[in-house]
Amino acid sequence: MESTVSKKAKQISWLLTLVYFASYLLRKNFSVMLAAITESGFDAVALGVVGSAMTVSYGVGQIINGIISDRIKPQYMLSGGLILAVISNVAMSFAGSIPLMAVVWFINGYAHAMLWPPMVRLMATSMNDIEYSYSAVRISCGSSGATIALYLITPLLLGFMSWNNVILSIAVVGAIITVSFVVAFPKLFADKNDEEDIKAGDKKKTENGVPLPKGVFVSIVLIIIAIALQGALRDGVGDWMPTFMADAFGLKPENAIIAGVIPAIFSMLSFYMFDKIYRRYFKNEISCAAFIFIGAAVSSALLLLLNALSLSGVVFAAVSAFLIGFLIACMHGVNLMLITVVPKRFIKSGKVSTFSGLFNSATYIGAAIALPLFPALKSNFSWGVTIAVWGAISVAGAAVCFLTAPSWRRFKENYSDNPEI
Repeated sequence: MESTVSKKAKQISWLLTLVYFASYLLRKNFSVMLAAITESGFDAVALGVVGSAMTVSYGVGQIINGIISDRIKPQYMLSGGLILAVISNVAMSFAGSIPLMAVVWFINGYAHAMLWPPMVRLMATSMNDIEYSYSAVRISCGSSGATIALYLITPLLLGFMSWNNVILSIAVVGAIITVSFVVAFPKLFADKNDEEDIKAGDKKKTENGVPLPKGVFVSIVLIIIAIALQGALRDGVGDWMPTFMADAFGLKPENAIIAGVIPAIFSMLSFYMFDKIYRRYFKNEISCAAFIFIGAAVSSALLLLLNALSLSGVVFAAVSAFLIGFLIACMHGVNLMLITVVPKRFIKSGKVSTFSGLFNSATYIGAAIALPLFPALKSNFSWGVTIAVWGAISVAGAAVCFLTAPSWRRFKENYSDNPEI
């Protein structure tokens, strides 16, 4: 595929990958260091408020900034979001109370909500389908790369500096990437009257905003439900994976924490794998998402079987880690289909960023429900019941996608892929 991707598309792709890498560094650093922050004297439950503040602002901000991003140039949103994120991280390094942390991290969440919608619009208006796929996979890998870096590097940094200084150090890295983006973007588009080619591309491809068929809004609602289910599993299972490994196999916390790296590695591989599967075997991204959900259901069933057998030992711990990692990787695959590929289908409406922000926000609705739900299920029942719920959510996601696929196929044929519209 790379041979058919233009040099400019590759440059845009890697520049946006760098932006997304910085976004995850500046957004996930706090949650990765929660144990260290708690040890410094802050209450663990109170720190949950800080994380919730970011989740709320990020989710709501996706909708707001999605609408705004369709009305102003993408580079303005991206530059503003990165700058605000860096400032928020610097402020966080000096924050000394939970209320102040919550306010700063709320602002940080909104800053990161300024990044994804304009990136999707930028790709959609400056790339063909092959280039879009190429770019989407690499940008998604930027998030996994940042997650791996945080889990591997922050423990080393915490060995000789406080968590405040670690966040400040990450802010410096973010500032360097921000400057690089601000300098590189106008040079990258200088060959087409600077950034004006993006605006011109929008006008040409959207054809002044072709109205959407009314029937598609039912599909949109169903897609939002599927995305929320995906978010519940991706973030809910991912955040509790180390706890499961420690409880089920008696691993020490310092050994179980490596489980945070496993899903990131799996997700990075899954972006390439599911993209290839989608382009080779499917013409409908909703159908592809349905089959990926089925893969997650199978993984849950096998994990439930292992848990029921009460097996122990290194081999079974490794198999369990593999199954959970695969489940989370499947959700990243669903994310690729529903949050990255689907919004591109709305380019003729002139609302690519709007739908991108709307769909991405649904992920965090699911996550907000799952994060307290899964530990409550484990505490009141068992890990077996919790895993069974993971499987049920996977099956529900597959059912919703299968239900949506036929109408989505018609929408693509009559609107998205129809050159006469």
